[in-house]
Amino acid sequence: MKKNIFETAYAQMQELKKAYDAATDEAGKEKARAEYHVLMEGIEGLGAAACRIWREYETARENGNARLDISEVVWEKDVESLISCMRENGISEFTFSSGWSSAVETAWLFTQNGCELAGLVEINGSMNHFAGKHEKKHGYLFRVK
Repeated sequence: MKKNIFETAYAQMQELKKAYDAATDEAGKEKARAEYHVLMEGIEGLGAAACRIWREYETARENGNARLDISEVVWEKDVESLISCMRENGISEFTFSSGWSSAVETAWLFTQNGCELAGLVEINGSMNHFAGKHEKKHGYLFRVK
């Protein structure tokens, strides 16, 4: 199985945030910014599907989830490219927690593009700062074949 490049990018992003916060001068902050832009250019170079996956991957990890969570609407025309991008870049599992009315149809399209529905899971959603914890969401767990 290929290495998950999105997890690698996420780990690099965390290191860049630490470097930026630890910088004692503008030159240190600018170095972290420049490295951030190089990291993002690498993801952008992989295409639109990778950019979409990165945005949702980063959000999922920031919410404390171990896997990519696709929480927004996925158009039928985008399913094949999203799944191909996951395969090519080392994502073996993902959750799909979209609340859109077409979510079941999209889940079906995932299975038609080589994903296996592995079950239902509870994941972390957005942070509720007043309650001091993440809201809980439910989603489909898929394995990418």
